[in-house]
Amino acid sequence: MSMRSLIMLALCLGLWGCGQDNTAQLDDELDTLRHRPVGHLDALPAQPVYQPLRYDDHQRRSPFATPPGMVTEAPRAASVTPAVPDPDRAREPLEGYAINALKLVGILSVDGRTIALIRTPEGRVVRLMRQQHIGENSGRVTRIGSDHIEITELTPDGSGGFSDVSRTLTLGAKS
Repeated sequence: MSMRSLIMLALCLGLWGCGQDNTAQLDDELDTLRHRPVGHLDALPAQPVYQPLRYDDHQRRSPFATPPGMVTEAPRAASVTPAVPDPDRAREPLEGYAINALKLVGILSVDGRTIALIRTPEGRVVRLMRQQHIGENSGRVTRIGSDHIEITELTPDGSGGFSDVSRTLTLGAKS
């Protein structure tokens, strides 16, 4: 077979393929779509005008400084004997961290003793029991509940003395 015959055969097959009408199914589908009822869409509601919110702190705490789950209560009334941090007391491992940097990750009860598990910023987990110290302000654990620990800190009151301030560290609170 010569090259010319091959070209003629290819052209004939191409023209024969173009002549076939196998589009009946496609035409039926298009007719169905064309005769489908046309719906009406309501216009979108008007977008509200953006108005930025201005935050005036008015000497309140920053919402970004204290993690959720950390609650600071008002200082207690001054006691008869004012509390003063003991400078000669040996420091415990969790006293090197701000309470805001620590996270309560678990509470265990072993042989009738309740133990809190505290995660440090380095990821180390430290056991903590009632009356142990925590935080930079001579904080002491006063109560370990089922999902929180209560801490009493000695904070400077501005007049040269110290005040007791209660804090609560909640289990699972993100810091």
